[in-house]
Amino acid sequence: MNFALFTDIAWLDNFLELLISLLLFAFVIFLAYWAARIAGAYQSNVLNNRSNIRIIETYRIANNKYIQIVKIGNQCVALGICKDTITVLTELEEDSIIDVSTMPMKKPDFKEILSKVRKDKHEENTFPENK
Repeated sequence: MNFALFTDIAWLDNFLELLISLLLFAFVIFLAYWAARIAGAYQSNVLNNRSNIRIIETYRIANNKYIQIVKIGNQCVALGICKDTITVLTELEEDSIIDVSTMPMKKPDFKEILSKVRKDKHEENTFPENK
C-alpha cells in the first residue's frame, strides 16, 4: 500500500485549513474595522450635532494640561484642564473667536522644507573669518 499519497493529502488538508482560517480572521478584522468606522461616524455626526456643548479648540500646554475653548449653548468659555481639575479661566465673546476648523489648511511642501533644512545646515557649517 502506498502511504506517501496519504501524507501528501494530509499536508495539503492542513495547509488549506490554515489558509481558510487566516482568510476568516482577515475577514473578521475587516468587518470590525468597518463597524468601528460606522459607529465613529455616527457618534461624531449625529450626537455632536444634537449637543449644546462643542469644543472649538484645544491647546496642549504640558503632558496632562490643556487649554480648551468650549462653546456651551451661546456662551464661550476658556477652560484650563489638568489631570484632576477643570478651571474656568475666562468667558469669551463669540465674535472674538476664530473657528480654525473652517479655515483651509495649507499642505506642507516637502521640497520647500528640504531646501530650508539644506540652507540652514549650510549656514551652520560656514564660519565667519576672524578679522
